[in-house]
Amino acid sequence: MHVPDLRFGYAPLPAAFPGYDPAGDALALIARGTPSPAPRPIPGEQDFDSLGAGHRFVVRVPAAWNGDLVVCGTPATRSECANDAILGDFLLARGYAFTASNKGVPYNAVLEPEQETPARATAYRIPFDVDGRDAQTGAVLRLGALAPQAPDVAAWHVDLADVTRAANERIRTTRGRGPRRTYALGLSIGGGQVRYLLERFPELVDGGVEWAAVFWHPEANLLTSLPAFLRAMPAYRTGGFHDGAAHAAIVAAGFPPDRHGTQRGHRSLWNDHYASPPFYADLTVFAFARLLDPEAGSLERLEQRAAYAPSSAAQARIAAFAHTGALERPLIGIAGDADVLVPPQHHATPYFDAVLRAGKGGRYCQYVVPSGPHVDAYADFGYGLQPQLPFVRRAFERLVAAVEAGEPLPGRGTRRTVRTPLDIW
Repeated sequence: MHVPDLRFGYAPLPAAFPGYDPAGDALALIARGTPSPAPRPIPGEQDFDSLGAGHRFVVRVPAAWNGDLVVCGTPATRSECANDAILGDFLLARGYAFTASNKGVPYNAVLEPEQETPARATAYRIPFDVDGRDAQTGAVLRLGALAPQAPDVAAWHVDLADVTRAANERIRTTRGRGPRRTYALGLSIGGGQVRYLLERFPELVDGGVEWAAVFWHPEANLLTSLPAFLRAMPAYRTGGFHDGAAHAAIVAAGFPPDRHGTQRGHRSLWNDHYASPPFYADLTVFAFARLLDPEAGSLERLEQRAAYAPSSAAQARIAAFAHTGALERPLIGIAGDADVLVPPQHHATPYFDAVLRAGKGGRYCQYVVPSGPHVDAYADFGYGLQPQLPFVRRAFERLVAAVEAGEPLPGRGTRRTVRTPLDIW
């Protein structure tokens, strides 16, 4: 469908429904006041399509198409529109075609009273009072990743390859030729998708950038790191966010030091990832243990999630989509040293080490952003955090320059701290 303006906020989006908010998904990932890199309208083609039940993907091709395609991995269980604000306008303004999917997750999450949810067996029972409401009223989150059915997480990683093929075919049909080059970009779970694509499906892509990417390995993953955070947080909260022993335990478990703020509702960066919506750390353990571990047992209570450890069955499932580091295309990694959900010590560093062990250091470089959070929206909360988006955009430009010149990545095989985007070679 031709639209006069493909930019976020102007392109028509599917209607929202409970758990599905295309525009809200995009706004949740970007710092307030971030200017659009697309100051003028971008006319072109926009199409929404599906690869199966519950699946959606979007393809946008600007009228002034430069001949290349960028496939974007989607963070968490967000919609196919989640990347629109952080990546879409940047890419479309430069002439790239753009595609992203929902990985087959029909909706994100629905907040509802427990007695009204149709998914009691898999609903997340909120254990925290938020402005004195949620825990007191028995609110739950019905998760699209678990109800009406739980998808195969391994399929999420293959999905980026499937969507790449589908977008190529659609562009070939509408433009009479396929993309000249294809690049991949992704945040968080979407960054993990990018790593997997460049390791397993190199014939589909010319290079990629991963941002705060999740590392999957049977013995090192979200489910092995986050429970330690959950175990120490109750004492830390009880101590008014000043319990030294609890703080030391969390830092020793591989998490960045806490940051304290003065804004109402944002006194502790750790607490913002724990007891504030969307309850990132606790909800992540609940959801992925349910998705990956048939032997997880009861996870209804917070203390059960804090005590959780992946079973051998979960490890076997993770092995099916584990990252190997065996990159077949150039990749640039961006990680923030204040990322509480996906801390570099548990995700960026082990992946860098895996790449070196695989003998692929010549195809990878990694940049660490001081005070970079997991999601740039946290930079709005008064913790002195630095948005990572400018670094990601700079990394993409450096990737394209290297690929188009047929040259290796500058800084290949190294891991560096960069204080400004221009520090990325």
